Amino acid sequence: MGPGAEKKIRKCAVREGKSLNRFLIDLIEVNVMGKGEGKPREFNDLDELIGSLNKDDVKAIEQSVRKQRKTDPELWK
Repeated sequence: MGPGAEKKIRKCAVREGKSLNRFLIDLIEVNVMGKGEGKPREFNDLDELIGSLNKDDVKAIEQSVRKQRKTDPELWK
């Protein structure tokens, strides 16, 4: 992380009255884990695709996702 980013993060932590660690944990929880403010994180980056795919495209995507969701036993030894 560059010194400019670190300085900005420290300023934000001070502004919110939090320790640097608490601020970073909260930042990660909200932006990565979708926590905060009592509502789930909303994803809308694929909204343009809704209704634009044909059946073959949908099948191809579903197959790809299914493959990605399989657990690799070698990784869980």
